[in-house]
Amino acid sequence: MAAIDTQRTIAIVGTGGCGKTSLAEMLLYDSGAITRLGAIEAGTTTLDFEPEEIRRRGSIQPACATWVWQGARYYCIDLPGDGNFEGDLDVVLQGVDGVVMVIDAVDGVRPLTKRFWHSVKSAGLPAIVVINKMDRNRADFQKAYDSLSQLGIKSVAMQMPIGHGEQYTGYVDILGHKAWMYGDNHTLSESEIPANLVDDVALLHDVTIENIAESTEELMEKYLDEGSLSAEDIVGGLRTGVLHGDLTPVF
Repeated sequence: MAAIDTQRTIAIVGTGGCGKTSLAEMLLYDSGAITRLGAIEAGTTTLDFEPEEIRRRGSIQPACATWVWQGARYYCIDLPGDGNFEGDLDVVLQGVDGVVMVIDAVDGVRPLTKRFWHSVKSAGLPAIVVINKMDRNRADFQKAYDSLSQLGIKSVAMQMPIGHGEQYTGYVDILGHKAWMYGDNHTLSESEIPANLVDDVALLHDVTIENIAESTEELMEKYLDEGSLSAEDIVGGLRTGVLHGDLTPVF
């Protein structure tokens, strides 16, 4: 049993069809908790196991899973995205440490997303956003990212996708100034940032650092005086901003 201070319970929240269960499946797979990657279309995911869920290709009840990653124990609750099951959300949020809000890259923020987000903020929980389904033909990262303003949050871009649809080949680590390209069997390889994204990444990096600097007065003064922040300052400022609900990282 992992020590209590290394255990985290997270709720995966989002509207129906945004890919919450698929995200949970990938977390379980990459952590080694499962050895076979299931699919919604085939009805083989770990967390949608009820016959009605398999038939509907969507969750109708909260489902729980757990895995170990880098010595820490994580508990995950995958919540239904149908408004008819919204009552489950408020109950579950009373027992979690944080939230992963999943946004569809095609549709961005939907009306139901706003209701779910209101519940998350009312519970006083820190959250991150995952813009999912970048491999869909009509995926639009910038449009989905801009739609987050409807939630009234200060979003902090941690990653930028490389391409979309069939040309979705990897992502850029904004703070790390690195590109990571997808390979076979879910592998990643480090690469140079594509030339057509260099300027966009630089701009996003500057905005991200400025937003993190605003998390505390001390960091803001240091940033104004020195024009930059150390890696330690960035991590500390980001953590403070997320825990206080002032910043929402976007992956």
